Amino acid sequence: MPLRPALDILVLIGALVGEGVVLYFVDSPATRLGLGLALLAPIVWTSSRIGLLELITHTAAERVYKRRFIRLRAQVQQLLDEIRRLNWMAVDAARGFRDRDQAFEQMDIIEKRLTELIQRIRSTAGQISAEAEAIREAADEGVAAR
Repeated sequence: MPLRPALDILVLIGALVGEGVVLYFVDSPATRLGLGLALLAPIVWTSSRIGLLELITHTAAERVYKRRFIRLRAQVQQLLDEIRRLNWMAVDAARGFRDRDQAFEQMDIIEKRLTELIQRIRSTAGQISAEAEAIREAADEGVAAR
């Protein structure tokens, strides 16, 4: 698998060098335009395959910041799902789609689950996931090496 990105990089470098040669040595404007446009396709294709734009615009620290607290995010999502469930249980009871007593029992169970989730969220808050920590350490080492 490591051969594939190396091949893409070689194609990109070859196309860029070819573009420079065409622009410098070809005298005919029509030929220069045709060859220049023909070499533009492999440049765009290979740069998109190797993620050149992402490499240039995003640093490792930015990637860590986005998904730093993965466990906390999952628990907050679960909390929101339970809140939605509680809401729809109340709506169904008000509209008569569910028996009121059963709906209120389910709502009490959901409220207990919400309390438990909040307790877990409190203990998870501030904990960085192992993957994010590894990327952050690599980014710190890269900055220290400069």
